[in-house]
Amino acid sequence: MPQTKKFGHQKRRLIRKKTSVCVVSEKCDVSSSKKKIEKSKGYFDYEDNFSAESQIRFVIIDLNMLNDIFNNIAKCRYCDRSFCFDVTENKSSRKGLASSISATCKYCGSSHGSMTSNSVPAGYEVNLRFVYGMRCIGIGKSAAQTFCALMNLPPPPAKFERLYTPIFNALETASSRSMTGRSNKQLQHLVECELCDVSNATASSSIDELLNS
Repeated sequence: MPQTKKFGHQKRRLIRKKTSVCVVSEKCDVSSSKKKIEKSKGYFDYEDNFSAESQIRFVIIDLNMLNDIFNNIAKCRYCDRSFCFDVTENKSSRKGLASSISATCKYCGSSHGSMTSNSVPAGYEVNLRFVYGMRCIGIGKSAAQTFCALMNLPPPPAKFERLYTPIFNALETASSRSMTGRSNKQLQHLVECELCDVSNATASSSIDELLNS
């Protein structure tokens, strides 16, 4: 028996074209710290100092090794002699993990000293990083003292708890900045994917106003 064709109205389905947004991260290294402290602003910039783009600038080094490095590569600029330096720490000028290191010539007595960390409005950068790191892993001053003793490091800053305030303020600022950025990206994504009703002129104008604000 021959097949008969059925005529009638067929439902059409509107398949909306999907658009995908590919986000390529410009950060090629997942480590810990864009961050230099913005001294002019007077606060510790969390976002800049703990991003993946920042280079590793803090290392643990034995003072004896540092003494060998000085004597192998440097000459005294006053007496022009080599292998003449004594590298020592001035313990009276120690500020937590920030130490005062000096290199003194054995022959002419000339000396040059420097702190081992940058100075920031809240103290020293190494102390801020140390306190922040301890808080991130859930330990406080007592455990930090034990860690420093076992590592033969200077003791942590005496005003350990006082550094919580600038760190928490920086975290709050970074969190607010991140939330604002994400909101703008989500609105932009809605427009690009045509998920909002473009026929509604009021909604469209309000989104444009939000994006431009």
